[in-house]
Amino acid sequence: MIRNLLSLTAIMLTGFADPQEPPSESRSAATPDRISYTATGNGWTGGRTEWWIDHSGRGMYRTTVRHQAGGEFNAGPAGFARIRAILQPLEEVRELPCDGAVTDQGMGTLSWRRSHGETSLRFDFGCNFRQPDAARAQLGQASELVQKWALAR
Repeated sequence: MIRNLLSLTAIMLTGFADPQEPPSESRSAATPDRISYTATGNGWTGGRTEWWIDHSGRGMYRTTVRHQAGGEFNAGPAGFARIRAILQPLEEVRELPCDGAVTDQGMGTLSWRRSHGETSLRFDFGCNFRQPDAARAQLGQASELVQKWALAR
């Protein structure tokens, strides 16, 4: 009888959420505080590109790939919303499946920071991605927009 009561209590308690854990709904439902990207160039040209934008629209872009350029920008909350909309399909993706890779190509990490933690998606540009076009296109579109804002003077 006591064992049954303890088992029933354990089953009931497993249904209650831990108050320290974020809600079980999709993590991408919560607006990120900051979206950032850091990448290295390939083994031949080297260099590094990095950018970030916070929810207020303030951000930074810097690259040393092929040339050195960079700057800060303020695209406002609408700019942040635009970058988030471009990248939102990637927020729940944790891995881009790869069928073999060329080892001397660049790599990058796209990250979403929220109050309950950070999630990231790694890009290996030497990889033969099974689904490359959409992910690379979305990353490229966001990066070009951030670069445009940062270099506009």
